[in-house]
Amino acid sequence: MGNLTNLKEFIFETDNKACFIERDEILGRLETEMADYDKTDKFAIVFSKLLSEVSVPINENDYFAGRVVEALPYEGLKTANRFLNSVGHFSPDYGKVLNCGLKGIVSEINDNATKKGDTESKSFAKNAAIVAEAVHDYCLRYVDAAEKNGMPEAAKALRTVPYEPAYDFYSALQGIWILHMILSCYIGARDYAFGNFDKYMLPFYEKALADGKTETELTELLAGFFIKTNEICGRCAHNYNEKPVLCQATKQYVNIGGEFPNKFSIICLKAAELNNMAQPEIVVRLKPDADAEFTEQVFKSLAVLTDKVNIYNYDTVFKCLTDRGVKPDIAKDFTYSACCTFDLHYHNPRGEYYVPTMRIFLEVLHSKNYTSIDEILKDYTNALTLDMQNRRRIHSIEGMRQIAVLDSLLITDTAMECKYPYDKDRAYCLNNLFLSGVATIGDSLMVLDKLVFKEKRYSYADFMQILDDNYENSEALRSEILNYERFGNDSENDNYTAMAGNAMVDAVDNLEKRDNEYNIPGFYSLERDNRWCSEIGASPDGRKSGTPFSENQSPAYGADKSGITALLKSVSKLPFHRTAGGGLNLTFSKKVSSDVLKALILSYFNMGGLHVGISVIDREKLQDAMKNPDKYKSLTVRLYGFSEYFVSLPEWQQIAVLNRTEY
Repeated sequence: MGNLTNLKEFIFETDNKACFIERDEILGRLETEMADYDKTDKFAIVFSKLLSEVSVPINENDYFAGRVVEALPYEGLKTANRFLNSVGHFSPDYGKVLNCGLKGIVSEINDNATKKGDTESKSFAKNAAIVAEAVHDYCLRYVDAAEKNGMPEAAKALRTVPYEPAYDFYSALQGIWILHMILSCYIGARDYAFGNFDKYMLPFYEKALADGKTETELTELLAGFFIKTNEICGRCAHNYNEKPVLCQATKQYVNIGGEFPNKFSIICLKAAELNNMAQPEIVVRLKPDADAEFTEQVFKSLAVLTDKVNIYNYDTVFKCLTDRGVKPDIAKDFTYSACCTFDLHYHNPRGEYYVPTMRIFLEVLHSKNYTSIDEILKDYTNALTLDMQNRRRIHSIEGMRQIAVLDSLLITDTAMECKYPYDKDRAYCLNNLFLSGVATIGDSLMVLDKLVFKEKRYSYADFMQILDDNYENSEALRSEILNYERFGNDSENDNYTAMAGNAMVDAVDNLEKRDNEYNIPGFYSLERDNRWCSEIGASPDGRKSGTPFSENQSPAYGADKSGITALLKSVSKLPFHRTAGGGLNLTFSKKVSSDVLKALILSYFNMGGLHVGISVIDREKLQDAMKNPDKYKSLTVRLYGFSEYFVSLPEWQQIAVLNRTEY
C-alpha cells in the first residue's frame, strides 16, 4: 500500500517550471519525421509511437501506477509541443470503459462502421483500434515496472484495464487513472473531468465490501487515487508562472450526489478529507431531500475542506435544463468539469465564451441619450446577442477531428456514430456563455434611474460626461453613490441587478442555434473582473475607470454591508432558474461549524440559489504568506470555482482575495 503523507510531500517538492520532457522531445522528433505524411491515421500513429517510447516510472509511495517524467526545458526544446493535442473540456465515459473496456468500445465502433459502409466511418474505426491498442501496449509495459517495484496489484490490474473491463475496486481506479493521465499529460489538454464518479464506481465499491474489504481500507485507497490528480499540473496557477505543459493548471473535478446519492458518495467525501489538497475539486450536486445521511456528511466535510468543495442546487439546474429542452434522463446526469462550467456528463465536449458584458454595457450607455432603464436594457440585450452571434467563439471547439484521437472513443454517444466529437452534427453541442459584472451593471442601472430618470438631478448627457471625466471634480457625488444600498443588502434596489441578469440571459436566448445546440448562460467572470478592468471606463455605480467590477454572482467589493443573510437573500433574486453555471463565493474570517453552513446553504437553496463555494481567510496569515511564501506552500484559498495555492497566485489576485467581504 502507498503512503499518503509521503505522496503529499512529493507533490510539494516538484518543480512547477518543469515540462513533460519525454513527451515534448519525442513529439518534436515525430513532427519532423511525419511532416509529409497526410493519411487520416496520422495522429493515431503519432499517439501510438509516443506511448511506445515514453518511460513507465513508479514512485515507491504510489497507490496506483502511472506517472510522467518531468524535467526543466532546455534551449531549443519546443514546450509544450502542440503536434499532438486536443481541446479536452469534457467528462470521458469512464463508466463504459470500466464495464466494456476500450476493446469493447472499439468492437462496437467496428460493427457500426461496417453497417454504415462509408469511407469516413471505416477510417474512424481504424483510428480507434490503433489508439486502443496503443494504450493497451503502454499498460503492459507498466506491468513489468509495477512488478519490479513491489506493486503486484497494479501489475495484475494493468494486464486487463482499461483495455478490458475492470474486475474489482482497485482495477477500476487503476484503469481510470492511467487513462486520465494519458489524456491530460500525453495528449495534453485542460479540463478532463471524472464525471458522476459515485454513480459508475458504486458497483465496484459494493463488490469490494462483499469481498471482505473494509470501509477504512477503501477510503484510504480512494484518497491515494485523489492525490494522484495533483501530479497532472503541480501547484502552478492557470494565469501566472505557467507550467510549460498543455494541461497547465487544469482542475480535476469529481461529481457526486444528485437525485440518488449512495453510500459511495459519502466515501468520496471522507477520502477527500484524507487527501485535503487543492485537487481534486469535489462537486456536490445537492438535492437536500434525496438522502439525509449524505446531506449531513456534505456539510461535515465542507467544514473541513472549505475551498475544495463546490455545492450546486440540483433542482435548480435540472429545471433550467429541462426548460431548455434537454431530455430529463440526460438532464439529471449533468456535471461540472472545470471552474463553474457546466456540461452533460460524457455526452458532449463543451464550448465556452466569456462575454465582454461590461464593455458592451458602457458602449450602449454612450450610444445615445436614454430616457429610461427599460430602453437601456432593450438595447443592451440586443447588443449582447449581436456580440455573441458575430464572434461565434462559442463554436471554437469544432473542426479538431482526427487530432482528438483518444477523445473520440470516450464521448461514446458520438463514437457509436463513428463521428469525431468536435463535429457540428454531434448529439449535443453545448456552449457555456459566461456573463460577468452583473452586480456592477445592476447598481449602475439603479443609480441612473434614481439620479437621472426619477430625481432628474442630472441630464443624461451630463452624467455620461461625469463618467468620461472619471468622477474628477465629482467626488462628493461618487461618495454619495457609494453609500447607496447597492446589491447585496436585501433591499428593493436588488431588483435592478435582477433586471440586468434577465437582460443578459435574454441575450443568450435570442441567439440563433441549431436543433442540437444548447446555449447555457451563467453569471461567471473567472478573473475577468480584474483582468479586463484596465480597458473599461468608469461606470454609474461609482466605480472608477480601470478598477475591478463585481465577480461572478457577488456584489461589488464592499457593497454588502448588512450581513450574510441579507447577502444570500439578495443573490437569490438573480434568475438562476434560467442558468446552470457560475458561482457564489462566501468568505468567512474563521472556521464555521457544519450546522451553521448547513442552515445557511439549505436556506439559500430553498430561496432558489444556484451555487455556493466557501473560503476561510485568516487575513494576517495571507498577508504573511505574501511576504514569506516558502512558509505557506500548502495554503489554499478559493478563487472562482476551484481551490488554488495562495503563494502561486499573482499579487493582484492575492489582493483580490483579501478585498472580499468577510463574514
